[in-house]
Amino acid sequence: MQISELVLDKYKLTENEVNHTMSAYSPMTLKANQFFLKEGDICNYIGFVKEGLLRSYFYDDHANEIITEFYPEGSLVISFDSFNNRVPSRENIKSIVDSELMIIKYEKQKELYEMIPAWNQICKDLADMISQEMIERASRFQTMSATERYRLFCKENPTIRQRATLGHIASYLGIDIATLSRIRKKK
Repeated sequence: MQISELVLDKYKLTENEVNHTMSAYSPMTLKANQFFLKEGDICNYIGFVKEGLLRSYFYDDHANEIITEFYPEGSLVISFDSFNNRVPSRENIKSIVDSELMIIKYEKQKELYEMIPAWNQICKDLADMISQEMIERASRFQTMSATERYRLFCKENPTIRQRATLGHIASYLGIDIATLSRIRKKK
């Protein structure tokens, strides 16, 4: 899905507003294992993944990488707290494979808020949708077994399963790789 389709499907923007919105975005290419955002940096743009796969993660007290999110095609990539509050990011966002994104810089985002009345609502709705997905994921972690989480992950994310490493998937599911290997053998 293209950015313009996301906007046109739900919001009544004029053709001029859509064109202005689209012109605010610019392309970004990331090679595999290249950072979109490093911990400690301020997130200066929002990305829309056209092609590829990224992950967000932080390190725990034992230097283990804890993956908090995958960003496949059609995903918005952002560190909300860092972008909105202009504070250093507590997470890293990095490409897993070569990726193509469309990005909008913080300053352009602010311009759209001023120029397009519906833009504030569009962004609020997208943030609400992402927040709801995060709440649902947290709920699953509390109520589902490791096997159930893995099966649901495979069902909902077949392309991620094919492109991410087992270590990435195990980290995202909150299990160790040995447990994930046992679960996969039982299939």
